[in-house]
Amino acid sequence: MSENENRDHLELVRLLQEAKPLTEPLFPDQKKKWAADSPLAQEISAILVKHPEYYDEIRAHVGEIFANPNG
Repeated sequence: MSENENRDHLELVRLLQEAKPLTEPLFPDQKKKWAADSPLAQEISAILVKHPEYYDEIRAHVGEIFANPNG
């Protein structure tokens, strides 16, 4: 893992820890709205665009809120 990848991954872990308690009580339609409107979700999404290999980890923390970039 390169230094940039490691930095991105550490940031992702921090963001997911912040997002998990916010998304756990939400219904699926509320989660989709959160993903569209939340600045926190946008940060996670930006990392996902750069690192689609993190999708499974993101899904494990917050569910299937974000589209799978791998197809």
